[in-house]
Order: sequence, then C-alpha cells, then structure tokens
Amino acid sequence: MSRRGTLLSALFLAAVAWSAIAPLNPADYLLEIATPVGGFLLLLATRRRLRFTGLSDTLMFLEGLVLVVGAHYTHEHVPLFDRLKPVFAWQRNNYDRFAHVCVGLLLVVPVREILQRRTPLRGAWLNALSATVILAFAAFYEITEWWIAVSASSGAAEAYLGSQGDPWDAQKDMLCDGLGAIAGVLAFSRPHDRALEAGA
Repeated sequence: MSRRGTLLSALFLAAVAWSAIAPLNPADYLLEIATPVGGFLLLLATRRRLRFTGLSDTLMFLEGLVLVVGAHYTHEHVPLFDRLKPVFAWQRNNYDRFAHVCVGLLLVVPVREILQRRTPLRGAWLNALSATVILAFAAFYEITEWWIAVSASSGAAEAYLGSQGDPWDAQKDMLCDGLGAIAGVLAFSRPHDRALEAGA
C-alpha cells in the first residue's frame, strides 16, 4: 500500500473509532456503519488488482467520512445541519440530502476510472455511463434500504430510512445522487483524465 493509501486508511479507521463512541442510536449505528466499513474492506481486498488514482482515493475517503458522520449521529440528527435549519428555513435536517449528493459527486470518479480501464468508452459516453451507474446504484441502495428497514426494529428502521415524514424521500434521494454525479463529472473529469495519463 502506498504512503497515501496508508495515511487515508489510518484516518478512516480513526474516524470509525470516533463514530463508535456513544453513537446517537446504537441499533441504527450498526446498520449505517456497515456500508463504509464494508466498502473499505472491499477496497483493501482488491487493492492489488485494482489500483485507483490519488484523486479517486481521496474522493472515496471523503465519501467514507460523510457516511461515518451520518452513522454516528444518524442522518437526520447531524448537529451542524440542525443549526442550519433556521438559517435556510428548512423543514427538516438535510444532512441526508447532502450525503446523497456526495454519493454522486464523490463516487462518480472511481466509477469512471473503472469504466475507462475496463471498457473502450471515452469522452461523453464515458461520462454519461458513469453518471448512469451512480443512478443505478442509487436505485439499488434505496431498494436494499427498504429491505433492511423491514427486517429491523421499528426505531432503528425509522432512523435508518431517515425519511423524516417525506413520502417522496427515496425519489428525492435518487435525484440528489444523480445531480451529484453530473456535478462530479463536470468538476473532476479533466483533472481525472490528467491523473490517469500521469498514472498518479
């Protein structure tokens, strides 16, 4: 593992350790923390076969932090976003929406990298399919979220879904994932291409 990878891994594990100290909802915490920890273990297991650029590594690390914070507080009770509610006249804690934007914004580049290395796609087709993969993942995640919530206790299920009474929460979450992916392609495709060319 590179020095960068070692540093990011250590910081991520430190964040997970912090998140495990008196989480707001312990039952929900176990459901929420499984996603970032599972992703980290998957990256660790495949690191020799699939090496990412520094840009992708950094973006995945940031996404991990977003999920770890949401696991500690639950996505509907992150304190900063509670304080922002009166500032922006929000009716709800919007950390969940922010987290879904981050899914698209921060993970579209690693998806793009895998597609660029494993397929002949380039240019607009590469960018479009990268964003489409994020949308497909978002739909799959919302379905699995429902399955997990059905099998969990009522309190944990409500915290895990984080819908806060919005009947269209799942659809809005998927929209946020998609908008984040489009923003990620627009913001990062050029620096990502340069990183791929440099092999960094």
